[in-house]
Amino acid sequence: MSSNVNETQKAYPHPFLTTPSVPIIYDLRFPPTSIVFPSTSSYAGCGYELLFVPLTPERPKQIRLISPDFPWAFDIGPDPSAGEEGVTCLDVLATLHAALQRPLTDTEWGTAGNDKRASLIRARDRRSMMQPALQGSSDSAARSAPTARSVPGANVPNHRLVQRESLLLRVDWLGSRVTFVGLIKDEAFAKSRLIPGGGDPPDTWVVKFKRL
Repeated sequence: MSSNVNETQKAYPHPFLTTPSVPIIYDLRFPPTSIVFPSTSSYAGCGYELLFVPLTPERPKQIRLISPDFPWAFDIGPDPSAGEEGVTCLDVLATLHAALQRPLTDTEWGTAGNDKRASLIRARDRRSMMQPALQGSSDSAARSAPTARSVPGANVPNHRLVQRESLLLRVDWLGSRVTFVGLIKDEAFAKSRLIPGGGDPPDTWVVKFKRL
Protein backbone atom coordinates (compact mmCIF):
# COMPACT_ATOMS: atom_id res chain seq x y z
CA MET A 1 0.00 0.00 0.00
CA SER A 2 2.75 2.46 0.98
CA SER A 3 4.52 1.77 -2.33
CA ASN A 4 1.40 2.77 -4.25
CA VAL A 5 1.04 5.93 -2.17
CA ASN A 6 4.65 6.89 -2.86
CA GLU A 7 4.21 6.35 -6.58
CA THR A 8 1.09 8.52 -6.53
CA GLN A 9 2.96 11.30 -4.72
CA LYS A 10 5.73 11.17 -7.33
CA ALA A 11 3.17 11.61 -10.10
CA TYR A 12 1.91 14.95 -8.78
CA PRO A 13 3.76 18.12 -7.81
CA HIS A 14 2.76 20.45 -4.99
CA PRO A 15 -0.82 21.76 -5.48
CA PHE A 16 0.62 25.18 -6.35
CA LEU A 17 1.92 23.68 -9.62
CA THR A 18 -0.64 20.96 -10.27
CA THR A 19 -2.62 21.17 -13.50
CA PRO A 20 -5.42 21.83 -14.35
CA SER A 21 -6.30 23.65 -11.13
CA VAL A 22 -3.02 25.49 -10.55
CA PRO A 23 -3.95 28.32 -8.15
CA ILE A 24 -1.58 30.95 -9.50
CA ILE A 25 -1.59 33.37 -12.41
CA TYR A 26 1.82 33.62 -14.06
CA ASP A 27 2.89 35.12 -17.38
CA LEU A 28 6.36 33.70 -18.22
CA ARG A 29 7.44 36.97 -19.83
CA PHE A 30 7.66 38.42 -16.32
CA PRO A 31 9.79 37.26 -13.36
CA PRO A 32 8.21 35.13 -10.61
CA THR A 33 7.88 38.20 -8.39
CA SER A 34 4.86 39.05 -10.59
CA ILE A 35 2.96 35.87 -9.60
CA VAL A 36 -0.49 36.54 -8.18
CA PHE A 37 -3.20 34.34 -6.72
CA PRO A 38 -6.75 34.71 -8.09
CA SER A 39 -9.22 36.71 -6.03
CA THR A 40 -11.23 33.51 -5.51
CA SER A 41 -8.21 31.72 -4.01
CA SER A 42 -7.74 31.29 -0.28
CA TYR A 43 -4.25 32.70 -0.93
CA ALA A 44 -5.52 35.91 -2.58
CA GLY A 45 -3.33 38.83 -1.64
CA CYS A 46 -0.32 36.63 -0.87
CA GLY A 47 2.97 36.92 -2.75
CA TYR A 48 5.35 34.64 -4.58
CA GLU A 49 7.13 33.79 -1.30
CA LEU A 50 4.50 31.12 -0.68
CA LEU A 51 6.17 29.07 -3.42
CA PHE A 52 9.23 28.42 -1.23
CA VAL A 53 7.89 24.90 -0.66
CA PRO A 54 9.24 21.52 -1.89
CA LEU A 55 8.08 20.53 -5.36
CA THR A 56 7.24 17.03 -4.11
CA PRO A 57 7.41 15.25 -0.75
CA GLU A 58 10.58 13.50 -1.98
CA ARG A 59 12.41 16.87 -2.18
CA PRO A 60 14.26 16.03 -5.44
CA LYS A 61 17.82 17.30 -5.80
CA GLN A 62 17.44 17.66 -9.55
CA ILE A 63 14.61 17.61 -12.06
CA ARG A 64 14.21 18.20 -15.78
CA LEU A 65 11.57 20.33 -17.50
CA ILE A 66 10.40 19.61 -21.05
CA SER A 67 7.34 20.68 -23.02
CA PRO A 68 5.62 20.08 -26.35
CA ASP A 69 5.52 23.89 -26.59
CA PHE A 70 9.31 24.34 -26.74
CA PRO A 71 12.25 22.23 -28.01
CA TRP A 72 14.59 22.57 -25.02
CA ALA A 73 15.15 20.61 -21.83
CA PHE A 74 16.11 22.44 -18.65
CA ASP A 75 17.74 20.78 -15.66
CA ILE A 76 17.04 22.37 -12.30
CA GLY A 77 18.75 22.05 -8.94
CA PRO A 78 17.96 23.73 -5.61
CA ASP A 79 19.20 27.24 -4.91
CA PRO A 80 22.26 26.74 -2.65
CA SER A 81 22.21 30.37 -1.51
CA ALA A 82 18.76 29.78 -0.01
CA GLY A 83 19.90 26.73 1.95
CA GLU A 84 17.39 24.52 0.16
CA GLU A 85 17.60 20.74 0.43
CA GLY A 86 15.58 20.08 -2.68
CA VAL A 87 13.91 21.76 -5.64
CA THR A 88 11.08 24.11 -4.66
CA CYS A 89 8.07 25.33 -6.60
CA LEU A 90 9.73 28.73 -6.84
CA ASP A 91 12.91 27.13 -8.22
CA VAL A 92 10.84 25.66 -11.04
CA LEU A 93 9.23 28.95 -12.06
CA ALA A 94 12.31 31.12 -11.53
CA THR A 95 14.50 28.75 -13.55
CA LEU A 96 11.93 28.39 -16.31
CA HIS A 97 11.62 32.16 -16.58
CA ALA A 98 15.41 32.64 -16.59
CA ALA A 99 15.98 29.94 -19.21
CA LEU A 100 13.33 31.41 -21.51
CA GLN A 101 15.02 34.83 -21.38
CA ARG A 102 17.99 33.51 -23.35
CA PRO A 103 18.29 35.03 -26.83
CA LEU A 104 17.22 32.73 -29.62
CA THR A 105 20.28 31.41 -31.44
CA ASP A 106 20.92 31.40 -35.16
CA THR A 107 20.62 27.60 -35.14
CA GLU A 108 17.27 27.72 -33.37
CA TRP A 109 16.01 30.31 -35.85
CA GLY A 110 17.26 28.11 -38.66
CA THR A 111 15.24 25.11 -37.46
CA ALA A 112 12.01 27.15 -37.36
CA GLY A 113 9.66 26.94 -40.32
CA ASN A 114 8.07 29.98 -41.91
CA ASP A 115 4.96 29.85 -39.69
CA LYS A 116 7.05 29.56 -36.53
CA ARG A 117 9.26 32.46 -37.63
CA ALA A 118 6.22 34.65 -38.20
CA SER A 119 4.92 33.65 -34.75
CA LEU A 120 8.29 34.48 -33.19
CA ILE A 121 8.29 37.96 -34.72
CA ARG A 122 4.73 38.64 -33.56
CA ALA A 123 5.56 37.48 -30.03
CA ARG A 124 8.71 39.61 -29.99
CA ASP A 125 6.73 42.66 -31.09
CA ARG A 126 4.08 42.11 -28.39
CA ARG A 127 6.80 41.73 -25.78
CA SER A 128 8.55 44.88 -26.97
CA MET A 129 5.38 46.84 -26.22
CA MET A 130 5.67 45.61 -22.63
CA GLN A 131 9.38 46.38 -22.36
CA PRO A 132 9.29 49.11 -19.66
CA ALA A 133 7.54 46.78 -17.22
CA LEU A 134 9.93 43.95 -18.04
CA GLN A 135 12.98 46.15 -17.57
CA GLY A 136 11.71 47.45 -14.26
CA SER A 137 11.54 43.97 -12.78
CA SER A 138 14.74 42.51 -14.28
CA ASP A 139 16.87 43.00 -11.18
CA SER A 140 14.43 41.26 -8.84
CA ALA A 141 14.13 38.40 -11.33
CA ALA A 142 17.88 37.94 -11.38
CA ARG A 143 17.97 37.72 -7.59
CA SER A 144 15.21 35.11 -7.44
CA ALA A 145 16.57 32.74 -10.11
CA PRO A 146 18.28 29.54 -8.89
CA THR A 147 20.90 27.54 -10.77
CA ALA A 148 19.65 26.51 -14.21
CA ARG A 149 21.22 24.45 -16.93
CA SER A 150 20.02 24.03 -20.46
CA VAL A 151 20.62 20.57 -21.89
CA PRO A 152 23.44 20.41 -22.74
CA GLY A 153 24.56 22.64 -19.85
CA ALA A 154 24.33 26.40 -20.18
CA ASN A 155 24.39 29.10 -17.54
CA VAL A 156 21.44 31.24 -16.52
CA PRO A 157 21.56 34.38 -18.66
CA ASN A 158 21.84 37.96 -17.52
CA HIS A 159 18.27 39.29 -17.52
CA ARG A 160 19.52 42.63 -18.82
CA LEU A 161 19.62 40.97 -22.24
CA VAL A 162 15.84 41.46 -22.27
CA GLN A 163 16.43 45.18 -22.62
CA ARG A 164 17.69 44.74 -26.20
CA GLU A 165 14.31 44.97 -27.87
CA SER A 166 15.45 43.72 -31.27
CA LEU A 167 16.45 40.33 -29.89
CA LEU A 168 14.25 37.30 -30.26
CA LEU A 169 14.09 35.43 -26.96
CA ARG A 170 13.26 31.81 -26.26
CA VAL A 171 10.03 32.89 -24.57
CA ASP A 172 8.88 34.14 -27.98
CA TRP A 173 8.84 30.50 -29.11
CA LEU A 174 5.70 30.10 -27.00
CA GLY A 175 3.81 32.66 -29.09
CA SER A 176 0.75 33.70 -27.10
CA ARG A 177 0.86 30.56 -24.93
CA VAL A 178 2.84 32.26 -22.18
CA THR A 179 0.60 31.52 -19.18
CA PHE A 180 1.87 28.75 -16.89
CA VAL A 181 -0.74 26.02 -16.39
CA GLY A 182 1.16 23.44 -14.36
CA LEU A 183 3.34 20.35 -14.42
CA ILE A 184 2.34 16.83 -15.40
CA LYS A 185 3.99 13.46 -15.81
CA ASP A 186 4.03 12.04 -19.35
CA GLU A 187 6.44 9.14 -19.51
CA ALA A 188 5.81 8.45 -23.21
CA PHE A 189 6.57 12.05 -24.19
CA ALA A 190 9.59 12.18 -21.87
CA LYS A 191 10.97 9.00 -23.44
CA SER A 192 10.45 10.38 -26.95
CA ARG A 193 12.44 13.50 -26.02
CA LEU A 194 15.52 11.59 -24.87
CA ILE A 195 18.49 11.93 -27.18
CA PRO A 196 20.01 8.50 -27.98
CA GLY A 197 23.05 7.82 -25.83
CA GLY A 198 22.20 10.64 -23.44
CA GLY A 199 22.00 8.42 -20.38
CA ASP A 200 19.35 8.34 -17.70
CA PRO A 201 17.67 11.74 -17.19
CA PRO A 202 16.69 13.26 -13.86
CA ASP A 203 13.08 13.13 -12.71
CA THR A 204 11.26 14.69 -15.69
CA TRP A 205 8.18 16.93 -15.67
CA VAL A 206 6.22 18.27 -18.64
CA VAL A 207 5.32 21.97 -18.53
CA LYS A 208 1.87 22.97 -19.75
CA PHE A 209 0.97 26.45 -21.02
CA LYS A 210 -2.13 28.24 -22.27
CA ARG A 211 -2.97 31.43 -24.10
CA LEU A 212 -3.35 34.66 -22.19
